[in-house]
Amino acid sequence: MDAIKNAVGKAGNSGSSGASSGGQKEDYGDKGADFVNKKYLGGKMSSDQREKVTDAGREGVEKSTGKDIPSKFSN
Repeated sequence: MDAIKNAVGKAGNSGSSGASSGGQKEDYGDKGADFVNKKYLGGKMSSDQREKVTDAGREGVEKSTGKDIPSKFSN
């Protein structure tokens, strides 16, 4: 578990100011997508593509559960 926390922390602090392409603060969904992009995809996805993926995932969860996800996890 500590390895995951360290990896996510490093991915979130890799020279960015904590803001995604839209000027919003990065939430946990964005940080996770950034980590997966760098670790497994070699950085091939743009920040706009990652934002669309995390937005679609959030919308899918909210639609299927009927509950809102806090912006801390996905905005």
